[in-house]
Amino acid sequence: MNNNQYTLEPYKGRKSRHTCPACMKPNEFTRYIDINTGEKLSEQVGRCNRVDKCAYHYTPKQYFADYGIKPNKSYKRSQNVVVQKPPSYIDTGIFSSSLNRYDENNLIKYLISIFNANTVNYLINKYKIGTSKRYGGNSTVFWQIDIENRIRTGKLIKYNENGHRIKGKNNWVHSVLNLENFILKQCFFGEHILNHCSTRKVGIVESEKTAIILQAKIPDLIWLASGGADGINYEKVKPLVGRDVILFPDASEGSKIFKKWQQKAEQFGFKISDYLEQYTTESQKLNGVDIADFIY
Repeated sequence: MNNNQYTLEPYKGRKSRHTCPACMKPNEFTRYIDINTGEKLSEQVGRCNRVDKCAYHYTPKQYFADYGIKPNKSYKRSQNVVVQKPPSYIDTGIFSSSLNRYDENNLIKYLISIFNANTVNYLINKYKIGTSKRYGGNSTVFWQIDIENRIRTGKLIKYNENGHRIKGKNNWVHSVLNLENFILKQCFFGEHILNHCSTRKVGIVESEKTAIILQAKIPDLIWLASGGADGINYEKVKPLVGRDVILFPDASEGSKIFKKWQQKAEQFGFKISDYLEQYTTESQKLNGVDIADFIY
């Protein structure tokens, strides 16, 4: 599939302009079309004409990358790939059974070393942090709970008591449970919190641990975690429409992650912090420090 075969639809009156999927303004969105057939790409692929107020721009290249559409496939076939089954969810009983044994949870032990007990209890309850017996016990479960309070999955990670991850001690809850035909569609870690704070600004970082720490340190924002440098895409940002969002990418060699997230900021009309770009050393960039590492 050649990305160059797609172009923005020529203007043919207001009917050739659509409702923007980001700002929801009608007749302001220009979709991409196949220059050979005139067929439009998926309805979210295009550019908002409100450059100053929205700036949403989702290109064919980004769309193909986000949905894993391979080159040399016809678009008609790729449509079948995109029309996916609805996500699976984790049983609430499994979720509820993890909300205990915090005295055994190494991440909670670390949080208690830097915050008081009331703050840690607040963070546990806000993010619904779980505990698992996996990997010999003491492991943490970061539940991905969507805006409808449905549990998409949980990420299992084992930490040392100093807050550092133990290499190779991580997995998904649905994988550990061997759930058959499980369809994973991730959401942001902390997404469920959006229900309770309709006007507060949102900060997005990579790491779940970082989001939790920053919620205590900078409570004026709702802190979400993408779960990785590639964890921001069209489906995940839908609950953020109309929100004031700031991205906080990790430091990285050659500013690779900053540049990647800068493209996402432009695509979805978000702001981006360049704090780590300005104030981290080359050594810190090589080590991939995040904003929480820099604070502590």
